[in-house]
Amino acid sequence: MKVSDVETLLLPEDPQLGDYLIGTYLLRTRAGNILELASDMASEQTIGTWVEVPGQSVGEVTKHAGKVLSVWEIPDIEQSASESGLPREYIIQIAYPQVNIGKQLPMLLTTAFGNISMFGDIKLIDLTLPRELAEGLPGPQFGIDGVRKLLGIENRPLLNTMIKPSTGIRPETGAELLYAAAAGGADIVKDDEVLADPEFSPALRRLEVYMKKLQAAEGETGEKKLYALNVTDEPERCLRKAEEAVQNGANAIMINFLPAGLGLVSSLARDTRIGVPILAHLDFGGALFASPRHGISSVLLYGKLARLAGVDLVTIPSPYGKFSLQYLKYIRIVAGLRGALYQMPGTFPIVGGGIRQGDLPRLLRDLGPNFVVGAGGAIYAHPGGPAAGARAFRQGLELVMQHGDFAGREKEFPELAAALQRWGTAEI
Repeated sequence: MKVSDVETLLLPEDPQLGDYLIGTYLLRTRAGNILELASDMASEQTIGTWVEVPGQSVGEVTKHAGKVLSVWEIPDIEQSASESGLPREYIIQIAYPQVNIGKQLPMLLTTAFGNISMFGDIKLIDLTLPRELAEGLPGPQFGIDGVRKLLGIENRPLLNTMIKPSTGIRPETGAELLYAAAAGGADIVKDDEVLADPEFSPALRRLEVYMKKLQAAEGETGEKKLYALNVTDEPERCLRKAEEAVQNGANAIMINFLPAGLGLVSSLARDTRIGVPILAHLDFGGALFASPRHGISSVLLYGKLARLAGVDLVTIPSPYGKFSLQYLKYIRIVAGLRGALYQMPGTFPIVGGGIRQGDLPRLLRDLGPNFVVGAGGAIYAHPGGPAAGARAFRQGLELVMQHGDFAGREKEFPELAAALQRWGTAEI
């Protein structure tokens, strides 16, 4: 006998939901019975069949089957109407037993958005994890507090730069650029996402000369600095490169976390032979989140998933630079990285993509001090050179931390004044 529609539904207050992963979806469909379709989605991602099969017991099906938690139509239509044949939109929540998944992200994503990702106009917009599942994932090994402790910086935003030009330069050239930015005040210098281990700039050679220059900048400024070497590669090679990098003095590593895979990031975070902060780059995200009706929300990708995987710092798109992300999405990403997630440490958001010194007042207004400025062009193209460009950011941060804006004092700081004259000040 077919299970009635009402039997497919759970209430949000159901006590067993503590054992379920909950996926939230935006769906547009012409299906006549949305409850039947939602039930089919839950079955597809768990027991994997829409008909009874031999050997199937009611107890095992109940234990492992997905459940429909909520279905809302958009807009919230109350009266019945004749079918028009036009698609209708819904927010659907489905609960998946964590016993199906194990404590790993590849199977979590397979369960939450495997085959149903091909069900047409459907987008995964959020995941809610039970405590046991979340705490079984690595999460940040350093997080915001740990990175601050490494650098000895208690409360101001950090300054990160990526060496420009991004690629095509020899290690010795890049080392001089790194030194200038670090001596000027950059706390973290990272490789760009397009530079990993090419023949013209082998990773270990780059690490050797960069770390020497980084240490020289530390001696000059009296400040601790991090250099994040890009170890992105195929899984076994990536893990080996990360371990070799740390053995050769690396104090941070970087990975293009979406092309490389969340499972690989988790392996890096779990590897006790690495034990340095992991910085993740945002590239490839648009292929996954850009469509309003397909893929995975940017809020989930850059917020919760990056953090669960074990990223300590992650570059994120913003409304201010070249990515033009919607403001609400941007704020929700930061909330996903920093908000309460059981006992998991927070992840530092690195706000980049065309950020300039003049953006500092609104960055601090929107995010408070727990973020990282990610700046490339505004440091390396500063009229006074990269050291002056980094110094201008540090001057601007000091003023805004004290006054909430530049307080009309920018002319007292030649490097900051030159940056604002070239690129302007953003409206708050």
